[in-house]
Amino acid sequence: MDISFSDIDSLILVLILLSIISLVISFNKKLHSTNFKILFILRLLSITLLIILLFNPQFSLTKRNEKRLEWNIYVDNSLSMSYHSAPSIASLNSGIDDIINYLDKSFIPFNVYGFGQELDSNWFSGLKDFKDGSTNFGSIVEHMQNNNNKLAGSIVITDGQVNQGPEIESTISESIKPIHFIGVGSQKPLVDVLINSIEAPPVIIKGESAELIVSVASYGVNNQKLNVTLYSESKLLGSKIIQADGDGSNHKIRFMINPLMTGEIEYKVQVNALPEEINISNNKQLVSIQVLKNEYRIALITGAPSFNTRIIKDLFSNHKKFKVEHFYFKDNKYSKPLKQFWDTKYDLIVFDNHPINSNSNEWNSYLRIFAKKLLSQKTSFSVFIGNEINKNSIEKYLSLMDLGLKESLINLQSNYEWNFTSEWDSIFPFHSINSLKFPMNDLPPLNVDMQISKTDNSDKVLAKFSISEQSMPLLIISEKNPLRYLVWTSPDLFKLHYKSYNKGNTKMIDAMFKPILPWLIRTGDGRDFYFRTEKNSYQQGERISIIGKPIKDAEIAKEGYVHIYNDNDKINSKPISYNSITGFYESNFWASQSGNLDYKVELIYGNQPINVAEGKIQIQESQIELNNVYLNSEPLVKIANNTGGSYLEWRDRIPFMNKLENKSKTEFVIS
Repeated sequence: MDISFSDIDSLILVLILLSIISLVISFNKKLHSTNFKILFILRLLSITLLIILLFNPQFSLTKRNEKRLEWNIYVDNSLSMSYHSAPSIASLNSGIDDIINYLDKSFIPFNVYGFGQELDSNWFSGLKDFKDGSTNFGSIVEHMQNNNNKLAGSIVITDGQVNQGPEIESTISESIKPIHFIGVGSQKPLVDVLINSIEAPPVIIKGESAELIVSVASYGVNNQKLNVTLYSESKLLGSKIIQADGDGSNHKIRFMINPLMTGEIEYKVQVNALPEEINISNNKQLVSIQVLKNEYRIALITGAPSFNTRIIKDLFSNHKKFKVEHFYFKDNKYSKPLKQFWDTKYDLIVFDNHPINSNSNEWNSYLRIFAKKLLSQKTSFSVFIGNEINKNSIEKYLSLMDLGLKESLINLQSNYEWNFTSEWDSIFPFHSINSLKFPMNDLPPLNVDMQISKTDNSDKVLAKFSISEQSMPLLIISEKNPLRYLVWTSPDLFKLHYKSYNKGNTKMIDAMFKPILPWLIRTGDGRDFYFRTEKNSYQQGERISIIGKPIKDAEIAKEGYVHIYNDNDKINSKPISYNSITGFYESNFWASQSGNLDYKVELIYGNQPINVAEGKIQIQESQIELNNVYLNSEPLVKIANNTGGSYLEWRDRIPFMNKLENKSKTEFVIS
């Protein structure tokens, strides 16, 4: 025990001394009296105690404790451990039991854990099998760091193969207690060749060439020739010979494709199997690419040419991929034979001020075959109302869209104010009304002479008139799968064009129809984004890569998320970002469990999250461990040296056990 006092000012010492002298003098004449002696002694003791406390005495008691440190044993129970020719599973379990028994008999405290994808603390009560689909070394490093103060060291029994989480070398802290590695297996890999990845664009335009970059890895072979082939369905598109090194390095093989068909095209890449391979499921992979049209055919049928006709025709002519065939009625005949119209497949048919009185009977008779043409050819349909239009005939064609005409309660032969509705932003979130920069408070009034009514909730009103508390549609779109429709109800489209032109907003019509026309014609097959994984199937524990591409440059969001689901339960969310160099959205995550996983891509545009794509991923029962069945000793030796530990192979474990001993840590507890 130690005792110490605080320093005290000399002035206080003088005052204490004077106080004691004063006390003695004041009681000098009374000290002969017994009662005063007792009082004097009590006061002297009190003053003495106060003086001692004034010096702030401190008593320090130091206690010394010896704390025994533990050894942690981590056993790699991944699948690759069971495929080494030596040691066998039985020998491996027996050797681990020998280490455990030695520590137990030597009264050395220890703990045993299994690890693969995750850390398992149930080694003694578990099956002690080696079936985990992947190896995450980071799980045991984190456990070591959390228990570093009470460890003497760690013993890791592994083949050094890590295929999930960070690289082994990057996970080790310099302050961690010594790590001793017992390496299992032979340093000569088992034979395996695999399609590691396929780099390909998610979507291309018909007629364009695209490059497929195939990555082929090989293990356990030396100067072996491999044949890599590319198929579309059963047609061979290309074949290349590579020289495999067998050290795990990747070979890049490039194939050029130029699809002539549209739609989703599936390509198969495969590499020939070798006789010694034990895992051939990774020798083949599939990848799908969406091929979009390079040209969209539009039939514009004009009953009576008007000021609107040129504006409507220019709307489509401004798009390079739109080919417009114009049929206009004049002098009781058409500018082109109608047989050409009926024999041609179109992506969109547009009625401009049509039918009119002069040809209404003719087109009334065409109604049935027109409806059949739309359905069989999956053709979209659009109507621009004009002043000469025959109401009885157009009502029949509007019925194809589940629209109708009704008698208005007010006189419609006037100009009325109009505005856009909230439906616009919900349908075209990447082209909000605010981004169009229209002078919303200064839109020119437009004429309307018929009231169109909706009969289906799927019809969306994007712009409307507000007349005497009545709401009348101006711009309607609708989708009745597989068809899409559009109706513009005012004959004054030209007025909107020229009024906005005079006010300096020369692109008002173009900007308004810019998002509508691609939607109407399905230029992206009804989609604005295409996302896919880099191959069709993954193994449990493998890293999954998702890439995506926007159809239009204007529809780019800088950030977003990929949400992963299993049986409708969200199991993970990972960020996805746009790479301006590649032009792709990119995201990665690990295949944590087997089965079919669903994913949804959510992009953040402004402050609004928008779901833009979804898909499925097939996760196979893991054989990823079989790709790398050999002793990867190099990183193990490096970590052992950096932490003050040692590296030894399985056959040298017995001499190593004899070096294990009790270690303790001295702790001083000061009170």
